[in-house]
Amino acid sequence: MKILFDGFWFISGPPSQRHVLREMVTTWLDQFPGDEVGLVVRARDADEARRELPSRVTLFPSRAYPHAVVAAVSLSRSARRWRADAVLAQNFAARFRRGVSAVFLHDVLFVDHPEWFTPTERAYFSFMPRLAPRADVVFTSTSTEAARIRSRSKPRSVLAVGIGLSKELVQAVPDDRVRTASPVEAGSYVLAVGRLNVRKNLARVIEGCLDAGVISRERPLLIVGAGDGRSDVETDAQRRAVDSGVVRFAGFVSDGELRWLYENASCTVFASLGEGFGMPPVEAAYFGSEIVVSDLPVFHETVGSVAHFVNPLSPPAIAAGVASALQPAEARATSVAPEAWQARYDWSVSVASMRRAVQTHLETKRTR
Repeated sequence: MKILFDGFWFISGPPSQRHVLREMVTTWLDQFPGDEVGLVVRARDADEARRELPSRVTLFPSRAYPHAVVAAVSLSRSARRWRADAVLAQNFAARFRRGVSAVFLHDVLFVDHPEWFTPTERAYFSFMPRLAPRADVVFTSTSTEAARIRSRSKPRSVLAVGIGLSKELVQAVPDDRVRTASPVEAGSYVLAVGRLNVRKNLARVIEGCLDAGVISRERPLLIVGAGDGRSDVETDAQRRAVDSGVVRFAGFVSDGELRWLYENASCTVFASLGEGFGMPPVEAAYFGSEIVVSDLPVFHETVGSVAHFVNPLSPPAIAAGVASALQPAEARATSVAPEAWQARYDWSVSVASMRRAVQTHLETKRTR
């Protein structure tokens, strides 16, 4: 198979999308060494991509911007010139009649919850469901999100293929330097992981945990994610908690530091208002942390057997979930071995599912 990937985010971009793309491409190269693989990358990133990727990967530098133009226009043009069998875009589907058009659509949450996004974001993201019918097959991470995409667009085919745990995180050596940077002690903090935006719901997490007294200077709430997080602190009581060290912001941390934090947290809370997948709860469960998550269908699908579920709109309910997760081990949710999580969330399985679907569509087109 000769397949051309949308590599706009391969070198730089939103962390979760970049992670998905890199794992997808590198796993495809490992799993299917006989395939010819190409990547349309930003011209400014071409040299770095060339250094990172094996020589058998063909690169197509593009000066097109923004990403939607690369995915929807440049990808198909390069594919025609290269005579590719298939294209695999990210979020914005390409029209590719001579072969198979596939797209990995992360989520269309903005359709159901426009209040979480700026007018500019909503206008830009609106092209995702509008372009989805171009694709022969739309891939996404969960059955929950697949159902949303079907109801909010008119795709020809939607397939939930899952995503895998990050190899870099799983293989990272635990790094406890974050203990002094934050600072925290092993087993004596509540962890929250994720980008700091309104959808991650940190204000309610802080409010509930403060009011219920489940966090303190001795057992602080440690928030990991890009940005300093202070924009999500709304009340004087919450500001005092930050100033006194009851709530602490670690900012960006390395894979080794994140692994150490998961392994040594009293529990991990992820009370997001909505997700297409939401990787932090799966990562936390893999590393043995008790997890508190929003009572949403997607989390019942991904971590339903081990999580403490809470109403994300209720600060007292969030605090009660954290208190439950802090109970002695015999009173906690059932644990699952790391090997089981890795088998369930394995990039080789996801990529094999995608390639199988692309091959099926390719054979169907060739027999018409």
